[in-house]
Amino acid sequence: MFLWSAIAHLIALTSPGPDTAIVIRQVSLYGRKEGFKTALGIGIGIYLHCLLAINGISLIIVSNNLYKFIISIVGGLYILYLGVNMFISKSAAKEDSEIGTKRNNSLLAGLITNVFNVKAFLFFVSLFTILIEDLNNIYFYVYPIYFAITSSLWFIFLSYIITASEHKTFNAYSNKYLSSIMSLILCFIALFIIFRSLYEYF
Repeated sequence: MFLWSAIAHLIALTSPGPDTAIVIRQVSLYGRKEGFKTALGIGIGIYLHCLLAINGISLIIVSNNLYKFIISIVGGLYILYLGVNMFISKSAAKEDSEIGTKRNNSLLAGLITNVFNVKAFLFFVSLFTILIEDLNNIYFYVYPIYFAITSSLWFIFLSYIITASEHKTFNAYSNKYLSSIMSLILCFIALFIIFRSLYEYF
């Protein structure tokens, strides 16, 4: 069962969503290294999701409409903030990067975006429901670490790929139009999450 769960996880990773959007945001604003930090934050978030799912806490959260609604709204508002902030701060981010001043905390951005992603809650509850019989001895610790590391590696790879080209048009950090596009995508994802949550709850 672990093999099929690992394949499902890889497919979920490559599907566009908030995690992918936040990585591209950080890379386009601050460069490749910040993308790596964001990837690590997402990995930590995945690890927390796994621990919550193993201990049954995630199941309690997603089965309670109020908890699910609060998490969705908080996550949606945070992503909306990042999208709007990205739209108005591209030039400031470039200046910060050039003079080495304090940047946006990319690791925290990745962590918060992932932790407040209700889809991630649902996915890992489903995943560990399948794996529950295998969660004995060392596997109790190995599986969460595996999913966390795999997630981080994927988004590190994504950060590298989108900044690998020396041509400005194909480099996420050099392409001045990409940040505007990504800010709109982030805002769209956020509004979709918020309105869907409001519709489902009320």
